[in-house]
Amino acid sequence: MGNTLNAIVKRIFDYPVKRKPICFYRQEDYSSTGEPLADEGDKKKPKEPVTEYDKLVQDFYSRLLAQRKTTVAMQEKNRRWSMQKVMKQFPGWNETTIANLHSLFLLFDNRQNGMLSLDDFCAVLESLGDESTMEERKSRYEDTDKDNDGWISYDEFLSLVYNFNPPVDGEMEGLARTCFEVAENIRFVSGLSVGEQLEYGLF
Repeated sequence: MGNTLNAIVKRIFDYPVKRKPICFYRQEDYSSTGEPLADEGDKKKPKEPVTEYDKLVQDFYSRLLAQRKTTVAMQEKNRRWSMQKVMKQFPGWNETTIANLHSLFLLFDNRQNGMLSLDDFCAVLESLGDESTMEERKSRYEDTDKDNDGWISYDEFLSLVYNFNPPVDGEMEGLARTCFEVAENIRFVSGLSVGEQLEYGLF
């Protein structure tokens, strides 16, 4: 009797259930026995033949991707070349120093015209902790502003900062050295983990 009942239950309900109860899954994805239902999207559809238009589109995007990769590579090469040229022009500064000065230039370029006024330049000096007098700053700024239009470009800004305190025996002095040390400190802190920064009391 027991074997007969088990056979009937197995035939009707496909007992025992092969998967977890249906309550563990979305009902529309599984049968009453817990078996996954076939997805209509899983059925293989006949592959459509590739047309000449499809080939042209694919070729276009392949060429476009290759061109973009070339452009990015050239931009990076030009950036590296430009950076090396600047470092050669200002001995003692490295890429970190120049990148930090570039960030400061953009930060204090309040009019976003790619130029700094005397007030903007003084704000940069204040951010670096410079303690020179206003007369010194104005004198050196005016010496750098060759066309006397009241503005200095980024290249002039770098030259002004580097030569604010002229090098002695080829060694950086004053503001130029301060910029280098500030950039090195930033690089050091950036390389620390959050835990290490907490140990140094940076928070």
